[in-house]
Amino acid sequence: MIMNTRTDHARPPMQVLFSLLIVFSLLFTTAGAALAAPKAPAGEQAQQPAVKPPEKPSTAAAAVPSLQTTTNILLLGSDRRPDTPNWRTDVMMILAIDEATHQVGVISLPRDIYVDEIPDHRGNKINVIDYLGEQDEPNGGGPKLLSQVIDKKIGVPIDHYIRFDFEAFKKLVDAMGGVDIQVDCPLYDPQGYDQGGLPLALDEGVHRLNGGEALSYVRSRLIGGDLERERRQQRFAWAVRSQIQNENLLPRVPAMYQALKDHVQTDLGLRDAIKLVRFALGVDAEKVHGFVVNDPSMIKEGYAGQMWVWYPNWPKIAEAAKNLFTTPSLLQKETDVKCPG
Repeated sequence: MIMNTRTDHARPPMQVLFSLLIVFSLLFTTAGAALAAPKAPAGEQAQQPAVKPPEKPSTAAAAVPSLQTTTNILLLGSDRRPDTPNWRTDVMMILAIDEATHQVGVISLPRDIYVDEIPDHRGNKINVIDYLGEQDEPNGGGPKLLSQVIDKKIGVPIDHYIRFDFEAFKKLVDAMGGVDIQVDCPLYDPQGYDQGGLPLALDEGVHRLNGGEALSYVRSRLIGGDLERERRQQRFAWAVRSQIQNENLLPRVPAMYQALKDHVQTDLGLRDAIKLVRFALGVDAEKVHGFVVNDPSMIKEGYAGQMWVWYPNWPKIAEAAKNLFTTPSLLQKETDVKCPG
């Protein structure tokens, strides 16, 4: 089992960073869940499609992994930049790894959830807790504070964390020499999401995307909304994973190291990272489960003062978390793709 012991926060050595490449490919499989989570009221932004809460397992079902015994990793994606004094956390996911059944479970938390109780702070949106914790205790205090909140609210203990920024994603793809992706639905977005980059225009077929194009590909929601964006992210993540498996990337290790060393923080040690790599390479697509906290039974929109928020029903979210491994696979094979109009 991956050890649930913490190491002092530090920039990981090259071996750990290289190991995290494969973990990233697995984690980004569900990045769409967090990015597609509810972010604004209907008047300001289109209402997000709801994801049904996971069904309760039948009594005849086989033993379901418990989040009390899985290795739980907190994945944080921020908009942190060197020239900005503060930041927000746009991606918040709990990655639960069960080695006994070789399954992965993912819970994605919307960034606008309101947390009424934050230790030593007033209530606020969940996406500022990482920042607040870092101000209290630099180099790891943010994930520590957020982990405390998650454990108290939904009963999921956090063992490790990985924090990255979107620049890491872009630089990683470039360091890999780009990523081949089979585009089955044409995509055009005049905005793009790579700062200073060009509009995204992709026809059907295989494209080798660079870092900026990949960032726009996985974040654009212009065509097909959040569901189509989530599907693209899943496809892209699996493409990254396959490329890592099938191509000799050893000559690119120095470039990958440079791409990640200033953009990824983790408390995973080398031994645990290597175990995580081996696990990620062997996970079957149908054994990746998860859900987004965006069902009306879990959250309701409202205001905290002048701030628009999602008010959570923590008991409902906790119940869904207990049934995490009974949810459908996030990577179900597509048979008849219908492109959005």
